[in-house]
Amino acid sequence: MAMSDRQYSEKRDFMRMQIDSTAQVIRSSGESLSVRCSNLSSSGVLLESPQALPAGEQLIITIPSERPEFPDFCAEARVVRSSEVVDDLCRIALSIERIK
Repeated sequence: MAMSDRQYSEKRDFMRMQIDSTAQVIRSSGESLSVRCSNLSSSGVLLESPQALPAGEQLIITIPSERPEFPDFCAEARVVRSSEVVDDLCRIALSIERIK
């Protein structure tokens, strides 16, 4: 599909992959959280979590591989925004800073 064929909201350098996977987040405090990853692109990740995280916080995110021949995805990321969508469910947008 050509860039001009996509809706304006979908014009990105890299498309997002829709996924539904568990992920582990390690906060700058050392606290570990289990979250859901709903999409992934070359520069960012969208998570769903029972708690919000502050914008600007540095994290390490690990998305486990479903196949033993491929390594887990592990990256250093920064929280861009966090918003509650319903009680006890927040969407957290991360910017990937470095893939490990």
